[in-house]
Amino acid sequence: MEIVLLNTPPEYGQQYWVDNIKYMLDNVEAEYDDICVVTDIKYGGVYDKLRLFDLFRERKYLYFDLDVIIRRDISHLWRDDFTLIEAWWRPAFHTPLNSSIMSWSGDHSYIHDKFAEDPEYWMVKYWKGIDEFIYNEIEYKIYDKVCDSFNWPSDGTGYGITLYNQAKDAIWTHECSLSV
Repeated sequence: MEIVLLNTPPEYGQQYWVDNIKYMLDNVEAEYDDICVVTDIKYGGVYDKLRLFDLFRERKYLYFDLDVIIRRDISHLWRDDFTLIEAWWRPAFHTPLNSSIMSWSGDHSYIHDKFAEDPEYWMVKYWKGIDEFIYNEIEYKIYDKVCDSFNWPSDGTGYGITLYNQAKDAIWTHECSLSV
């Protein structure tokens, strides 16, 4: 079981984002075999997330965006089927999905391969990001409610994982932040 992360500039790229995830995983005593970090850019922006399905084909994987806060056990997040989050905390807008947490086991390279057939076309068609691409083009499963979002009101349940969804600078000032 491997944790996979994407750490690409300009948004990220500094090692402390990866170190912070490792710190949080250690703090909750998460069980995993390795953390794999992809640092090179092929498509740019969130589209490089799709490369993970090409690069990681043989084991069980759990992906986290770097702007998440992990405060509790993550063992319930591991999946065999390609699974991601339903963004229950906000209106659906262009898609009801959120790819800040994803899990899969084995070869799901077909996700990347479909995109790689014509990346320019898909990036124009789904200019808002990969969540809409996945929603319209890929078969997937969704998690039950496993997290909340800093940008939207929570239901107060306290899921133990908070997504910051483009509010990454708030991580360092929010009361629940964990950093090294």
